[in-house]
Amino acid sequence: GGGGGGEGGGASSGPAGIEARCLPPPAASARLGYEDCNAVGSFALSPCGTRRVAVKYSQREALSAELAEKVVEYDSLRAFETEDGRGWGLCCAKGLARGDVVVEAVGRCLSEGEYEALEGKEYVVSFDDETLARKRAAGDDVLYIDARQQGNMMRFANDSDSPNLRLMYWPPPPEGEGEEEGGGG
Repeated sequence: GGGGGGEGGGASSGPAGIEARCLPPPAASARLGYEDCNAVGSFALSPCGTRRVAVKYSQREALSAELAEKVVEYDSLRAFETEDGRGWGLCCAKGLARGDVVVEAVGRCLSEGEYEALEGKEYVVSFDDETLARKRAAGDDVLYIDARQQGNMMRFANDSDSPNLRLMYWPPPPEGEGEEEGGGG
């Protein structure tokens, strides 16, 4: 629901020959030093900063039945170290089909002020202006998702010159507004 996620654009399950270097979710979080909070979902911190408050999505923000059937099993995702020095990437142990929903962006939800105060912004999901406008229109005040210390495998979906994923925001745009095809991921 309501965060961001990657949607598959092809049938690839990852670069050839990387299986031996792939880390499933528990191994990735242990080796790379973050808490995998995929099972509990996104959260914000209470005003005192010590307690997690779960982010709840409205019924309108729930995935459609059609898309819910296309959600990839989280345990089939793998992190792998890229060979070109870009760091870690994301692949899947199973084949993907066009339109599969690969992973929801999960982590600590940040306000504008919290985002601006961050020292490093690596592994923080932000949204373009069009998506931000749609989020605000839907009453969704999550502007940034910080996956640096608490997150999920979405943190490894890198920018690419030839993307095979695109970031999508759910709920869909109001009728009469088409969602643009393509994009990065």
